[in-house]
Amino acid sequence: MSTEPDAGQWVAPVISLAGARASRTGSDDARQAFTDDERADAERISMRVLGRRGVSRRELIEALVERDIARDLAEAEADRLERVGLIDDTELARTLIERLVTRKKLGRGALKAELQRRRLAPEAIDSALADHADDVDTDALIAELVADRARRLGSIDRATAERRLLSYLQRKGHGGSAAQRAVRTALDGAPAARRTPRFE
Repeated sequence: MSTEPDAGQWVAPVISLAGARASRTGSDDARQAFTDDERADAERISMRVLGRRGVSRRELIEALVERDIARDLAEAEADRLERVGLIDDTELARTLIERLVTRKKLGRGALKAELQRRRLAPEAIDSALADHADDVDTDALIAELVADRARRLGSIDRATAERRLLSYLQRKGHGGSAAQRAVRTALDGAPAARRTPRFE
């Protein structure tokens, strides 16, 4: 079978490059509509914001607008910084996921909520979460959380223990059959007093 691309396969890159050039031209035109002092102010504020922590494109734009930079100039400044690699929503999303999983062992739901709170682009969130799902052993992560939490429950009946553990996992962004399975496994290995329901 021939592996030569058909004509349609060659069109997409040309269109994509043309669109990228048009986007850059529009961004440059937007910057040129402002004075040198206004552009300098936008750059100075951007560097200050970026110096504190990694920021998303939306966070940067909002920080500029809050400091009286015109929105059109703020967006053009964000375009410029994206072009030189100083802001990158997808890379920031991956970094945040790694940090949140390492420190807090958050699950997909909680991770997505945190990334949305940081105003990251939806496509960057989806891409980073997809990469994370391929890399992480979710069952092992949940089992570690449950084992640690179960040791702190003390002598309570099994139904209460299950409810508390599942609620804890839900707050961490873990749910469904994986959470239920981990809770059952942890409690099956717990002391007899917890395995047997206690009736008042």
